[in-house]
Formats: sequence, C-alpha cells, structure tokens
Amino acid sequence: MNPRLNVTRIRSLIRALATVSGAAILSGFLSFGVRADGVGPLSIAKQGYFFVGGNYVNKTGGEVLAGHAYVDYQIPKDLKHPYPIVMIHGCCSAGSSWNGTPDGRDGWAQYFLAKGYAVYIMDQVGRGRSAYVDSVYGQNNPKAPKFVEREFISYERYNLFPQAKLHTQWPGTGVVGDPLFDQFQAMMEPDFKDRTLRETFNRNAGAALLDKIGPAILMAHSQAGIYTFGIANDRPKLVKGMIMVEAAGSPFHEIANIGAPDYFKDEGMSKPWGFTRTPVDFDPPIVAPTDLVLEQQKKADAPDLAKCWLQKEPARQLIKLKGIPVMLLHAEASFAIPTAHCGAAFLTQSGVQNDFVKLADLGIHGNGHFMMLEKNNLDIAAVIADWLAKRVTPNETQNIKK
Repeated sequence: MNPRLNVTRIRSLIRALATVSGAAILSGFLSFGVRADGVGPLSIAKQGYFFVGGNYVNKTGGEVLAGHAYVDYQIPKDLKHPYPIVMIHGCCSAGSSWNGTPDGRDGWAQYFLAKGYAVYIMDQVGRGRSAYVDSVYGQNNPKAPKFVEREFISYERYNLFPQAKLHTQWPGTGVVGDPLFDQFQAMMEPDFKDRTLRETFNRNAGAALLDKIGPAILMAHSQAGIYTFGIANDRPKLVKGMIMVEAAGSPFHEIANIGAPDYFKDEGMSKPWGFTRTPVDFDPPIVAPTDLVLEQQKKADAPDLAKCWLQKEPARQLIKLKGIPVMLLHAEASFAIPTAHCGAAFLTQSGVQNDFVKLADLGIHGNGHFMMLEKNNLDIAAVIADWLAKRVTPNETQNIKK
C-alpha cells in the first residue's frame, strides 16, 4: 500500500482515535504522534503494507496464489538507524504478538520505533493476514485452549520441566477463562501440519522480504528461528544481525518436557540440517544431512538441563552465517531453557560466534516463552537494545535515508 494514496483515510482514523482516547494528534503530512504507555509519543513518518513471496499454483478449479506473506511497516520520523528490524513471530500466533500485550501495554514494535528503528512485521505464510490456502497448505493444526495454557502460559501449574516453578511474569492468572488468557488465546492461529512445507514457504518469503527492503536485522521468536537461519543462509549479505528470541533451541533432535522424574524425552531427529529441515550450507560441503556425524552428550551439563545432540568433532562449519552478529535470548522459566545451551553449543562448534544471553544472569527473573507479552516486556526489550548498540550499531556505515 502506498501511504500517499491514503492521506484522507489516515486523517479520518487519527480523528477517530483522538475522539476515543484523546491520544492521537496530527503533526504534519503523514506524520502523527500516538500516546504509547511506557514508551511515550510515537512520531511516525510513514507506514503501510505489502506482500512478499508466493506463486500461482494450478489446482482443481483454477489457479490459486500461495506462499505469500503479509508485511506491515512503520518508519519513525526520527529515524536513527539504517537497518530496520524485521520481526517474525513464532507458533502459533501472528504478527500482532509484537504490537502490544494482552493487558494493553506497549509491545516491542512500539519500543523499537521509539528507539529510532524502522520496524517491519511479517505474518507467517498462512497466518494472520497471510491467507490460509487449504488446497496448497493442506491440513492445519489448531491449538486447543488447555494446550495453550499448559505449553505456553501456565508452566508453573504443570511442572513439566525443572524451571517451570519459577514462572511469575504472566500478567494474568494464566488459565482458560481469565480475560488476559482469553486475549492470548484469541491470538492463536491454525498452523501447517506439514512442517517442511511451512518452512519452505516462510524461508522463501523472508528472503523475498530482504530482497525488497535491503539490509536488515532479523528478530525471530520460537518457531521462526527455523526460517530465520534459512533466510540468513540464503541472504547472508542482507542480514546485519540476528536476534533469536528462544529461536535456537535443541539442534537436530526434538526434546519433549514430560515432567518428573525424568523430565526430558528425546523424540528423535526432526531438524536434520541442525536448526532446519531444509538445506543449509556447510564447509566441508555435504550432499545430504546424513553426511553430518552426530553424537549425544553422555551426561547433561547440569541436572536441570537436557542432553545435547551435537556434531562430532571436527565439526563442519556453517559458512554463510559467519560474521553475522547473533544473540540467543532465553528466559528463566521457559520450556526452552533446558535445551537453550545446546543451540549455543551447536553454533559455536559450527564456527558461528554468538552471544548466549540468559535473562536470569542479568537479574531478570520469572519470564516464560512469550516474554514479549509479559509484565516486564520492556525491560527485556532494553536488553536487546543494549545488545544492538554494542554488536550492530558500530557497523551501521550506510547513510540513513529518511
């Protein structure tokens, strides 16, 4: 969408918002401020949307368009950084998870806009405003409320992994029927059952997004890490940083949290290329993932951690990812923390320098997997901003185009 074609509509929207909340004011052509609790006024110079990726596919009854992803963007009036942040949500939400919280506080999109970053938010293929094309994507996999309660929000009630009892930061009770839980459940979207197909489409759409907007910082949550590693492999020169928000857990094998006394169950090979189900480049090159020689730790690094599957040394190198600043961000009480160290170890042995950041080590306690929605979400955003200032900002050498 070209914002210049929508001035009347935008001004009408602003007047409506001002009537409802008294928070919106017009401040020049396509530049307006909206009060954002916790962040302050946001002055947006330009906003809009577009679609990336996708192809026409012949199906019974005619062609359909599939594989496309919706992207919306906002560019702050005070643009301080040349590289935008591309936010890619995980399972099983859509891009709305970056735009606020169930209890109405600011989200990470607002935070980073206030810090002077342009923000692009992608709805995964088949989610949100990226339409689900049944005839191509096949059967979907909706998430039942009790599943969401147990796996995403109320870990402390189920104790399926050792750190679950530490979870304290969800803003509501975390149970079905609580208004804030219901807001979160309303965000849940059906997902592809075919994981490889889902990965292929999103990897291609992400690469197409970078081709359109140029160099960017990728911020991935959870499931989106699989796509993001593939995108970085395919467009390494366009990826200026990778913020992996619990998006680089156990490589190769899936590990299930099953509760005491064993806590962890190895569910076998799921990501044969390390973090991905589709090919990435190793050095020395491999023809098939079976060329990788793997071994599991005989003993876990700590009693509350799972045993890692890693390459047997000497490890092949992930050559396309070398030189890209990578942050692995993990919460204290998430289901992802028992395998978080495995992802860091796999990247390190594969020649990819990474900063493994555990919030608990920084004095930030009690967070779960959806940390961007929890009570202290902006404290965590500040950790990311600090990392960007140290690891990415020094490399911002191109001119900022406003």
